[in-house]
Amino acid sequence: MPTTSGNSALAAPADQSLPYFVYGALKPGMPAFLRLRDDVAKYQPDFARGELLVRDGLPMLFSGNREEISGVLLTWKPSHEDKAYQKVCEFEPRAHYRWEEVELLSGARANALVIRYDKKKGNAQLWEKNSWDLKDDPAFGLGLVEVEAVLREVDAMPGGSFESDGHRFFRSQMAYLLLWSILERLSALCIGPAEEPMSRIKRLHELPGMEDIVRKHVKIVRKVSDSRDPDSGAKLDPGNAKTSFNYYYQVRSNLSHRGKAVFKEFEIVHSSLRELLGITKDFLEGLQSSKERVSGSSEPSNPTIP
Repeated sequence: MPTTSGNSALAAPADQSLPYFVYGALKPGMPAFLRLRDDVAKYQPDFARGELLVRDGLPMLFSGNREEISGVLLTWKPSHEDKAYQKVCEFEPRAHYRWEEVELLSGARANALVIRYDKKKGNAQLWEKNSWDLKDDPAFGLGLVEVEAVLREVDAMPGGSFESDGHRFFRSQMAYLLLWSILERLSALCIGPAEEPMSRIKRLHELPGMEDIVRKHVKIVRKVSDSRDPDSGAKLDPGNAKTSFNYYYQVRSNLSHRGKAVFKEFEIVHSSLRELLGITKDFLEGLQSSKERVSGSSEPSNPTIP
């Protein structure tokens, strides 16, 4: 079972015989749906009344007779209800959500996760759409645009002097740290915001299709030492996504510690920035191109979701 943050996991809903109305990261078409797919008998689009909010990047329903909020109604396979709701509770953070029975526009009654506290608490923001999608998160749009812009700027900067090499290094370092912030957000939405951050980071290689994406962008073997302990380090390997993500995270960690030769590290940081940006963009683009279609009362398909 994943390690969760907080004092305890989210408890299961009172009536587990009801289907589940989902409007966030566990919807069909999102990577996190893979954890539920074997427990789902059918799914269909539906709507709940309320307001859609976002806090800390997580979508939250404030239920009530207001807007029509788009989501998907998941009906569990017989005898899978307990197991399925346990998986939902392991994924979603207790600090943000509570269970509520809602009546959907179709007339169905379902369990839904709604905002745990008053919507004014914790700086929840009203979402501008009536539906939420992973691709709409600003980190995966504007954030990646900024990372790519800095990469191009650094590529065009002249080097060869102490000052110019310093500018190039620190610009690459800035973009690399932003890219890792984006990956940390991605890990929360794909692996589970309730899981501890470092545990999620160590599982990025498990995202669907990641082995092939890493192989596409990583062409050589490289090694990097831990700046705190020269006897340990990590290896970049085109054939091993797990060790490659360990390598990229070690490069990130080295930026936070003293004792490294700053200018000699530029090529390591800049190459890592280029490769990891390509990996991240390909994963998100593949997710959209292979997104599962949600059609009325259809059986869950078994597509390859990147």
